[in-house]
Amino acid sequence: MQTLLQTSISSLLLGAMITINGVAIDPNKIINDAITVTNAANIHQIATVLEVYYMDHDKYPQVSTGKELIDTFEAEGYIQNRPADPSIFIYEATNNAQNYKLKLK
Repeated sequence: MQTLLQTSISSLLLGAMITINGVAIDPNKIINDAITVTNAANIHQIATVLEVYYMDHDKYPQVSTGKELIDTFEAEGYIQNRPADPSIFIYEATNNAQNYKLKLK
């Protein structure tokens, strides 16, 4: 017969998995998948805002980090909602601000 301590430990270990209708679901995988989808959506929106910025200024922002890029967009009214973590992407203006590199880290 299991002791109360053994039962508690077993419950904690099994708590990392959720079972719904006999299917085990890993909450960490769900969270990681949600973060990946959110980051992809953010990067797509940032690329769109970069094009709008270029149409207004005939050049891309000349900043060197994702945070500086988001700060610029926010200060100039191009975005109202900041991405949760602008450090997750790399931005670099190239070719005298006529092109850029944008990617997730």
